[in-house]
Amino acid sequence: MSSRQGRSTRSSSSARVDVNGLPIGLIDIELSTAPTELVGDTTVFVLRSEQGRPAAVLKVARGLLGAADLRTHRRVLAELAIHPGLDEKWRELLPRILAFDERTDATVSVESHLPGMDLAEALARHPDRVEELTVAALRAIAPLHRRTATFVVVDNVCLLRRWVIEPLEDLADMCRRIEPRRVSEVDRLGTMLRQALVGWRMAVSWTHGDYTPGNVRVAGVRGPVTGIVDWGGARPGQPALIDEYLMILTASCLVEGADLGTVVAARLRAGGLLDRERNALRAVRARADADFGDRKRIDECIDERVAILLTWLHHVADLWRKCATHPNHHIWWATNVAPVLDAVAAQHGIDGSSARGGAGRGTASGAPMATSPPVEDAAPAQGNQADG
Repeated sequence: MSSRQGRSTRSSSSARVDVNGLPIGLIDIELSTAPTELVGDTTVFVLRSEQGRPAAVLKVARGLLGAADLRTHRRVLAELAIHPGLDEKWRELLPRILAFDERTDATVSVESHLPGMDLAEALARHPDRVEELTVAALRAIAPLHRRTATFVVVDNVCLLRRWVIEPLEDLADMCRRIEPRRVSEVDRLGTMLRQALVGWRMAVSWTHGDYTPGNVRVAGVRGPVTGIVDWGGARPGQPALIDEYLMILTASCLVEGADLGTVVAARLRAGGLLDRERNALRAVRARADADFGDRKRIDECIDERVAILLTWLHHVADLWRKCATHPNHHIWWATNVAPVLDAVAAQHGIDGSSARGGAGRGTASGAPMATSPPVEDAAPAQGNQADG
């Protein structure tokens, strides 16, 4: 089960019904067929002009979850289109909603087609370019993080509830349904994350929420990025690092032919990111440092294992909320959740003392550490301030 589970992409020329001059009669053809997908799934079509060129993307959601995702996608694009911190050059990476229709049997969205290929396809063709392409993807999302960012200190239960406690509740729900004996391991993970994050000074911003290679378009195997799609999971006031680490980890999943749980568990056992993954992160953050002036960046503050775990936790909790009824959820659990809980159980702890002691990759020269940084320029978190 992936972040794109249940979506099928088809290409079609169709009977003509004009929306801004685009042929989209396929909408009624699709809606006339009996639903064959799981509840909450969205079917995606690439609509082509009579000359054969991609003209638009049609999305048809039959279930409540899919419909909610399309509504959020539309709303987020509208908000980002008028955000004062974002410029037109960056907005060129976003699709435009051309038509939107909520019917009794489906929610339908038509959006502009962004040029290029999926980053996932580029990585499949040239896995040797993973570092270069990951850097390109991270640089593409960086202006969103940088220009919508505020700095807060994790010093109240409201932030911990939103960023740790709530996704942990989803993870515990998975455990109770699939493997109840592991609930205590989820509790231990929660304790580790809370201890590591309290007092942490961090950047919060708008985030994509599902920033994976399948949601990034590139011109070719050398880049550059030509589009960022599927904004249904985007939110303001979220830890900016989650987009970065999710892209790094899922790109590695593709080139290593491994599930997310396998990759995350391997990084936890190794103490942090691989060198090529860390190099990609550094390359992007070095450029961002100039825009933030002399403020300390989050990569000087936190153990990489904490960032990896927080990213993984948010991603699997989000997938579970969307796909809890998936018939293969036991397989998904065994490949994406269980290996991580096993790795966490083997850890002696992830806190400031382990980082200061110099243990693990996460404490290598220039690598993230879990010690709390100076916070003179960070705003104390006031309740839901980070919601934006």
